[in-house]
Amino acid sequence: MRETNEDAFALVDLSTGQRWQGRHPTEWRTTPSGVLLVVSDGMGGARAGEIASALSVEGVLEGMLQGAKRGRPDGETLRRVIEQASHRVHEAGKRRPDRRGMGATMTAVLLTGDTAFVAQIGDSRAYLLRDGEIGQITHDQSYVQMLVDAGVMTPEEATLSPRRNIILQVMGQEVVRVVLGRIDVRPGDRLILCSDGLTNVVSDDALNEAAGAPAELVRASEDLIGRTLDEGAPDNVTVIVAEVR
Repeated sequence: MRETNEDAFALVDLSTGQRWQGRHPTEWRTTPSGVLLVVSDGMGGARAGEIASALSVEGVLEGMLQGAKRGRPDGETLRRVIEQASHRVHEAGKRRPDRRGMGATMTAVLLTGDTAFVAQIGDSRAYLLRDGEIGQITHDQSYVQMLVDAGVMTPEEATLSPRRNIILQVMGQEVVRVVLGRIDVRPGDRLILCSDGLTNVVSDDALNEAAGAPAELVRASEDLIGRTLDEGAPDNVTVIVAEVR
């Protein structure tokens, strides 16, 4: 429904610098340098959201590639790079009045060997699908999620709230605090990274149904996008589906 796509994303093999070019699935080894998956969603209704998300993704990508050249990147590398990228967005927003206050979410996963480092700013999400079960491995940094955590609002009420798009932290703030987690992954696990254009209209059960094994990865991602379009696609939607083999 939106005229401008404010989402940005990247899939990158940090050992070679190879970036996913689109449509066809790509298979990379999770070498010590790792594989990076990133989704960013520009702030809807704010100035230059598409610029903020693009700068966020490119800043993180550039920083992680530089980090891979210096040694084995890890979660702390990812945290530092996201903070630096956010600072660049903040500085870019100060240079032009039409970009002042721009911001974006950031959800990134660094896969190295059998470890996944998961970093988040905002409310784009990452999920783990394992043995037929789905679990959200990020925690929305949003106003309604804060109310749910406090017991003031139910999850069902949060999905209907007119305030559900209020984000408590974004790339481009003067100071950000990256939420960083670490999980062990194993063959057969699937990861989904997505903007809220997907999760605002597609339930977790539907995510699991569409993207869980044995569905092919391309078909799974197309199915999720199709379900969003069927619901009217009120927001931009981006989804990454990855499998550990």
